[in-house]
Amino acid sequence: MEAIVFLNVDVGSEDEVMERLRQIDEVKAVYFVYGPYDLIVKLEAPEIEKIRAIVREKVRKIEGIRSTTTLIVAKSHTTR
Repeated sequence: MEAIVFLNVDVGSEDEVMERLRQIDEVKAVYFVYGPYDLIVKLEAPEIEKIRAIVREKVRKIEGIRSTTTLIVAKSHTTR
């Protein structure tokens, strides 16, 4: 199961937050983006409850993160 998490972080904390996110095993990608969010994270876990626990117990506890919005992927298709 996959989830995409949109993050708003404190100004200037992007690199530090990205490094902390990379240390979470279930994090498969972290993107610094421009727009209404600062970072986007791709998570993979075997079930929705595990994703919920990762976001609640690991991601949201990282200093510098102001808010999160989590989307559960219903279906995906990867390209070459």
